[in-house]
Amino acid sequence: MNTLKNILAFITTKHFIKQFGLLILFYLLIVGGTLLYLDIRTHHGEKIAVPNVVGKHIDNIEDLLDESELDYIVLDSIYRPDVKEGTIVKQNPEPTSRSKVFVKSSRILEISLSKKINYVIVPDLIHKSKRYSESILKNRGLKFQFSYKISPNDIDAVISQKYKGRRVKEGDKVPHGSIIHLIIGKGSKEDPFEVPDLYGLTYTQADSVVYELPSVSLIIGDCSGCKTKKDTLKARISSQTPEYFKDNMRPPGSDIVIFLEKEFKDKRSEQTEEEQ
Repeated sequence: MNTLKNILAFITTKHFIKQFGLLILFYLLIVGGTLLYLDIRTHHGEKIAVPNVVGKHIDNIEDLLDESELDYIVLDSIYRPDVKEGTIVKQNPEPTSRSKVFVKSSRILEISLSKKINYVIVPDLIHKSKRYSESILKNRGLKFQFSYKISPNDIDAVISQKYKGRRVKEGDKVPHGSIIHLIIGKGSKEDPFEVPDLYGLTYTQADSVVYELPSVSLIIGDCSGCKTKKDTLKARISSQTPEYFKDNMRPPGSDIVIFLEKEFKDKRSEQTEEEQ
């Protein structure tokens, strides 16, 4: 009972009431100040409609956003050859007219612009075979042309790659569809190759044989009875130019023209049987 009287006597003293009042005031100032700061910092109560800027040009972006007082940032460029370069093709957030969502003045509008040129990264083709290089460039949407230079240590391999006369290396960017000039190594004039015997082989088999020769191209002169690509691949070689015979040598870079037949008959075997 005495304890309760002592507590009541203490909390009714001027000193306690003064300290308690100061504590309440301090609490109100802290909480009130924090709420006020958050209102100012977060723009509480603001509702700004996001304008639709898609289809507009970047040159007009300042005027488009002037009324809404929004800032913007260009995120990236998208390959769109069908529209004027610099046209806004994407925005985030979407316009309020579509999303029904409002923003505050602190929000930054993210936009993407159109570009007419799509750049492609140049691959490293040095010391790669001619055939492999062709495949890589095609896959990247690039064109190619070849020239040859005597280089016995790099026969049928890329020794240099250029774009518009200047050397390009891995990581350089060129427009999609650009022509990459590949310089291919070939054997010396004193290092000819022997013409292979391609008789009776399919085009695929012959191509594998020719692939091992220095800068030699295999050309189909004619395919008798062939109507489709499938017919051509199944047909067999009945003759070739230059002809095959022992020690028939040709310089590097020569072409071999082949003539195929869909209904191939092995005349060599027939002649051998007749002779026997």
